[in-house]
This record gives sequence, C-alpha cells and structure tokens, in this order.
Amino acid sequence: MKQIFNNHREWIKGWKYEKDAPYDKKWQEDRRKLFAEAGNGWWRLVGTPDFRIHMEKIRKETYNE
Repeated sequence: MKQIFNNHREWIKGWKYEKDAPYDKKWQEDRRKLFAEAGNGWWRLVGTPDFRIHMEKIRKETYNE
C-alpha cells in the first residue's frame, strides 16, 4: 500500500481520547460503561435495527430491577 493511503496521522483524526485506547482512563471508563450496558456482543448489532431493540431490552432489565 502506498504511504499516501497508509498515513497513521490521518487515522487519529476524530479520536476523542488523549492517549491510545488501553492507556487512556476516559476510554477505559467509556468501554466499561458500554460493556456493562450492552454486553460483550454489542459489536455484532451496531448499525442494525436490532441494536436499538437490544439496547431497549437491556435498559428495561437494568432499570426495572
């Protein structure tokens, strides 16, 4: 791949964290919240209509207890 298309500096645009993922405390907190709310299989449903349904079920289970 040509370097023009493989520029790592372009990859970090839009990254809202200060450090790389495993070392950033805010990233760790956001990840923990996501996994606590959506479970480990959240990534399969992202971008599909089923994701909304899945999240609604999780919220009902979490907040109705």
